[in-house]
Amino acid sequence: MSQILSEKEKQSIEELRSRLSDELKEVPSYSDDYSLLRWLIGWDYNIEAIVPKLKYLLTTLSALKLHEADFSSIDKVNHYVIDISKAAKYCPGGIAGYDKKGNVVMIQPMGRSDPKTLLSTCRLSEMLKIGISESEGVVSLIRANEERLNQKLGTVIICDLEGFSLDLLWMPGMKFYMLLLQTLQAMYPDIIKKIYVIRAPQAIHTAYNMVYHVEFLSANWKEKLQEVISPDQLFEYWGGTLQAATPFGNIRMGGKVPTELRYDANRSALDCTSEQLSTLSVPARFSKTVVVKVDLSGSRLKWFFRVSSGDVNFSIVHSSGKVMQPVFLLNTEFVPECGEVSCELPGEYTLTFDNSHGKLWSKEIKYRVQVLVPDAS
Repeated sequence: MSQILSEKEKQSIEELRSRLSDELKEVPSYSDDYSLLRWLIGWDYNIEAIVPKLKYLLTTLSALKLHEADFSSIDKVNHYVIDISKAAKYCPGGIAGYDKKGNVVMIQPMGRSDPKTLLSTCRLSEMLKIGISESEGVVSLIRANEERLNQKLGTVIICDLEGFSLDLLWMPGMKFYMLLLQTLQAMYPDIIKKIYVIRAPQAIHTAYNMVYHVEFLSANWKEKLQEVISPDQLFEYWGGTLQAATPFGNIRMGGKVPTELRYDANRSALDCTSEQLSTLSVPARFSKTVVVKVDLSGSRLKWFFRVSSGDVNFSIVHSSGKVMQPVFLLNTEFVPECGEVSCELPGEYTLTFDNSHGKLWSKEIKYRVQVLVPDAS
């Protein structure tokens, strides 16, 4: 059945298109009615609140070049995520198929997650990119089905807590998962249609059974899932008939990250010695910048930094206003932050370390910034 938009919805959609016309030219996939309608519903038609949030999403997608990624199939999305990092397969999750209404079905075997080894392996910016990339891939698949069926769709999530242990409640891991969840909820409103939780311990079942959109399934969970999802859209491990080389198919099952993949300053080629690092003190409620001039197109801007304690918002913007590295709230308790961008535009690149959210404590940043010019040969 086609979904007919009301006059209020049409007018609000056109206002968003008008106010974000420049950003939507850069990321045109978000110009369609249903993509903008999701934002209106998710933020209760508050245009003034939506504009900066949607602008952040669009500039982030452009900076991470996700608007150029090929997310035209489930396999392509899953492979894109795996290729982000050698540790990506230890971040539980993945896309299985579609439910009977056309919503995308995701599976998150969170019970098998091992946050201690994961946070000792991946930079937080890397893990945020994994989450954002997968979410953007899901939205691309939703958008394709919406165009085919002419109705607004979303995603159904199966959260599998088999293997749950108290390690999952380790506080640094909980803090990161909350950051990731809050980031994705802000960037992708009105996406989740339903969350089914299976194989959950009774304590978790009791504590969260009243959460909106969440339904805890009992011993007959396979039959319940098949009421809304055809068996040929689920892998064998979740009661389906979808064929794959393993019972899990392409779903990332988590587990402990092997020792050789974990960060070790003594054998990391990206690490810097104390002599190579500069120091920047950022007071609470303030931000500090490092400005780097790039003369040659095609140069690479590389950065490395550690925060003394807590976290800091980090971003990079070109003097033209183009966002090169989106604002991410990062800490370096386990793995230092590093990365690089290709500088197609000569000019000044401003690296911002923002501690505006800090109430009392200043943050000391130990950092190194390099500009690598193109090889003359």
